[in-house]
Amino acid sequence: MKRHLISQQHIAQTVSGVSAEEIAAHFNLLPERYFAQTDEADVALHIGMVNRLLHNISAADSLGSLRPVIEWRDLPERGCSVAHVVTWDRAGLFYKLAGALSVAGLNILSARITTRTDHIAIDSFVVTDAAHGAVQDEVAREVFARTVESALVGNKDLAPAIRAQAAKFAAPAASLDAPVVEVYLEIASPRVIVEIHAADRFGLLYRVGHVIADQGFSLASARVHTERGLAIDAFHLEPADTRPVDAARLRHLRDALVAAAGLGLT
Repeated sequence: MKRHLISQQHIAQTVSGVSAEEIAAHFNLLPERYFAQTDEADVALHIGMVNRLLHNISAADSLGSLRPVIEWRDLPERGCSVAHVVTWDRAGLFYKLAGALSVAGLNILSARITTRTDHIAIDSFVVTDAAHGAVQDEVAREVFARTVESALVGNKDLAPAIRAQAAKFAAPAASLDAPVVEVYLEIASPRVIVEIHAADRFGLLYRVGHVIADQGFSLASARVHTERGLAIDAFHLEPADTRPVDAARLRHLRDALVAAAGLGLT
């Protein structure tokens, strides 16, 4: 398995100030798919970020413990950047992060979320700036950081700021007019699978994530990909309340997602 190909001993040599116990915990608290999808450099980065989050919790007040740890990595050969965010998992986390990137005027090309069993979320977004290149503008990065904090700590509504940014972007030139949304239960599991193919309208992930949270589901994992104006997204959901996940509830979720994916931000 991939996790065994990533050496804990080598990670320990590349990450300073983190105990062997913390490194072992990272390997034990994450699903196998994380190690199949994450290279060694990012595993090391995430371990250091988790260490900082835990240190911040022990050193700060209750509000300080809610602030995320953010790291940027540029991929000049691919013409994009990656925003890594480590924080405590909470309701609406994904759509608030996606919304903050939109407020900063950034395009989300892909996203991957993973949550450790101790409820520490590790989210990574591949993004470009308005010119479709790596995010070199420090102002945009600072806007993202401030917006994330105001959304997560202050519970600020990001919709007005996203609408303001959306007015600056042209509609996508995707060939798919109406969104295609599939919602179904995973076999032998309480998880709900959502698959969306839709035109990549500005703020799409914010709207879709908002619907998922409003419908009483939490995100267990997500794979998001955008190419040539078309968003191809897959979400694994878990019920966040005690209501039964029956055909009527799944149909209601699908209808709400179709509306969110097919319309601009209103």
